[in-house]
This record gives sequence, C-alpha cells and structure tokens, in this order.
Amino acid sequence: MGEKKMAQNVNAPVEQYHNAKQWEIALFSLNNSASNLYLFAFGFLTYYATGVVGFATLTVASLLGAARLFDGLIDPMIGVIMDHVDTKWGRFRPIMLISNIGLALSFALLFSTHLFDGGMKFVIYFIALIFHKIVYSFQQTVTKAAQPVLTNNPKQRPLFSIYDTIFSSIGIFSLGQMLIANWLAPRHGGEFNAAFFGEFITGMVVLSFILTVLAMIGIARKDNKEYFGLGANSVETKSIKDYWSVVKGNRPLQVLALTSALVKFLSTAIGDQVFLVLIFGIVLGNYGISGTLGLIQIVPNLLLVAAFSILASRTSLKNAYMASLTLLIISVSTMGLILYTSPDTTQIFANGGLAMYAFSAGYIGFKIAASYPTSIVLTMAADISDYETARSGRFVSGLIGTVFSLTDSISTSLAPIMIGWLMIGIGFTDAYPGPDEPLSDGLFSAATTLLVILPVVISIIAMFLMTRYPLNRQKMEEIQEKIAERKAA
Repeated sequence: MGEKKMAQNVNAPVEQYHNAKQWEIALFSLNNSASNLYLFAFGFLTYYATGVVGFATLTVASLLGAARLFDGLIDPMIGVIMDHVDTKWGRFRPIMLISNIGLALSFALLFSTHLFDGGMKFVIYFIALIFHKIVYSFQQTVTKAAQPVLTNNPKQRPLFSIYDTIFSSIGIFSLGQMLIANWLAPRHGGEFNAAFFGEFITGMVVLSFILTVLAMIGIARKDNKEYFGLGANSVETKSIKDYWSVVKGNRPLQVLALTSALVKFLSTAIGDQVFLVLIFGIVLGNYGISGTLGLIQIVPNLLLVAAFSILASRTSLKNAYMASLTLLIISVSTMGLILYTSPDTTQIFANGGLAMYAFSAGYIGFKIAASYPTSIVLTMAADISDYETARSGRFVSGLIGTVFSLTDSISTSLAPIMIGWLMIGIGFTDAYPGPDEPLSDGLFSAATTLLVILPVVISIIAMFLMTRYPLNRQKMEEIQEKIAERKAA
C-alpha cells in the first residue's frame, strides 16, 4: 500500500527498502531453474555428440569450448540490449519468454544433428551451439539483472538462495541426476542413445517453459521503472565510455566477477556427466550411486543453505560465501583422504562401513558448497547493481549481470576442453569412457585431479579474492540510505 502511494505522490517520502512477497521471490527463482534445466541437459551433450553423432572427443571438446568463448564475448552486448528494453509488458518478462522459446528451438536443432549427413553435421551442430548460447545468456542474465528490482532489503535477498536451492540444486541437479541414473538410463539399457535423448530432451523443454511462465508471474509486479535504480531520475548510460566507466570504477564487480568465474569453472566441471561417470561409474564402480547420493543430499542441502542464508541475513552475503568455500575445502579433503588410502576404491560402497559414510558425507558437502556460491552470486550481483546506482546514479543491472556471464563463459569454456584433453591424455581419443570402463591408474589420476586437486586450489584462490570484496552489511545499509535520499531529492 505504501509503495502504491509512493508511486502516485512524488512528494511522499521514499522508503529505504522495497520488499517482495514471499511467493514472488519463490516464483521468480524458477527462472534460474528454467535455464538450469538446459545447463543440466547440456552436461549430456558430450555423450550425444560422440555416441550418437559420431564426433571425436577432441572435436566435441573444441566445439563446446569455442561456443562458450563466443558466448562470453557477446555477453556485454546482451547486457547493453537488456538495459535498453522498455515495453508495456516491462523489461524482463518479454526477454524471459522469447529466450526460453529460443532455447527450445536450439535444442530441437542441436539434438537432431545425427539426422544430417557428412560435413553438414558439423555446420548444424556449431550453428545450434552458438544460437543456444545467445538465448541462454539472455534468460540466465535476467535472473541476475532483475534481482535489484525484486527486493533491496538485505534480510530478504538471501531468501532467493533458499528457493533457488530447493528448485535448482535439489529439484534439478539432485533429483534430475537420480532420475537419469536410476530410471531413464536403465530404461534404455544403460546407454545414452538417440531414444534416451528423445525422451529426456522433450520432457526437459516442456518443464522449462512451464517454469519460465511461473517466473514471469513472480516478477510481474516489480517489472516496471519505479524499481529501476533511481526510477525516472536514473542517469542514462548511452556511450561505450559510459559503460566502461561502470566496469572500471566498480571494484566489487571486478572482484566478484573473477571469483565467481573460478567457482563456476569448478561447478561446470563437476556437473559434467563425464566427471560423474568417471567418479561413480569407474572409480567407485557403480554409476547409480550418483543418483542415490543426489537423493540423500536433499535434506542436508536444505539445512546447510538455510544456515548459510541465516548467516547472510544476520551478517553479510560475503560471510556466507566464505563459509561455503571453507566447507568445500573440508569436504574435498575428506574424499581425497579416503580415495588415496583405499586399497580398492571400487569396493568402498560395496563393503560399506566408515569409509562409505565418510565419502558420502564429503561428497554431499562438496556438492552443496560448490553450488551455493553460484546461487548466492545472483543475489550479490543485486548488491553490486545498487552500489553502482549509489555511486553514479546509473541502473545498469543488465550490463552487470552480463559481466558475470562474460567471465563465467570464458572460464567455463575451458571446462569441457580441460576434461577432453585430460581424457585424450590417458588414451581416450575417439570417445569418452563409459560407466563400464575398468579402472586404471590413468583414470584414477584423472578422477582425483577433478575431484580433489582442482577444487582445493580454486577454493583457496577464491577465498583470497573474497577478502578484497568490500560490500559488507554496514556498507550495504549506507548504500540503500544514499539511494533513498537521491530518490527523495
């Protein structure tokens, strides 16, 4: 009611915080789930490209890396376009709808590559990849760009991570992996064949569209200029020089973009199906364990994310981010200790006992700790957008969102290339290893590099960078007071 009066009476005092309803936060978080469904399915693309289409391992790794790199290079332009969208349906809802339809079309083409002959396979595959990356960037960037308009209350913003965890981390990546490993893959004889992808992709596309429509309902009330920075008084950003001044002068943006790129690289690598097959199908000797642990992970995931969110609302988002990185190092060290000291890793889950429970706890903690920073950074991007509004008077949440996408894309473009070269280095030049591949020293070394060494190194670097991140609770309160004062003036 107070917000309505504020919109109608320009002489009324401007409140420091504008809140969202709980159901609005919950529904809008589904936009991230809608795009994450495509991210989850993208993890299977290597098996489709090598097993169904017939591409070589190096070809697939190179094409995926090139497409992601291209995506990163065009991301800033996507942000500029988004910041200039102004329709009677708002800024974000038209982009969400159009980009999701585009994602469906891109997958329809991408997973039909095997129907073409000869060199056309490469052409169609690469065109579909590029198109997919463009429309994916639009929908995924909306999740970051719309955060400042959803709510600016520091007690409310961490709630987004709880809903995102329930719908994305648990609903998609945990339950989704369980369904794939324990139901859909066995339904097709344990093979990732054309029939498997036909069922999988169809169901995923339909579900993603439904989630997008629900997310549009969630952001509808806030998708108007009243909540865009300083509203009608926001400073216009037109030239390249203006946009460069935003990037150059926003230190929190620089620090967090680099940190999130490192963590996103890690989460991309451990979310790839090659990684899961390598760890569970080969090193532990049972691919189905990946789905089982995904199901067991649900309750700990909720509890830990709730704890992180309480920490964020009572102290700062920065502290919650640091806490998740600490948990990541502890969890990875636990798994590494078990794998390196076990005489036969394929018997860890077969024999049961302390080693099985310790590894399970370590893996669950690892997955939660690796996914939470990628979720909370969506909310932290809103803080950075508010910081820029207070600093320069500009509302450029689209640009800020795509700066994260730029660094993410560049770093994650290296993930499939790294995994591909890692597999080539141990002899898998024509195809990726399947769940039935016998364990060898080379496969064990590759698995522990991805599961232990890489996460520890990245976490230590990320923690060092976050000590340079300046937006704590006190700073954000000062920023919101400054924005409120400028609106009132």
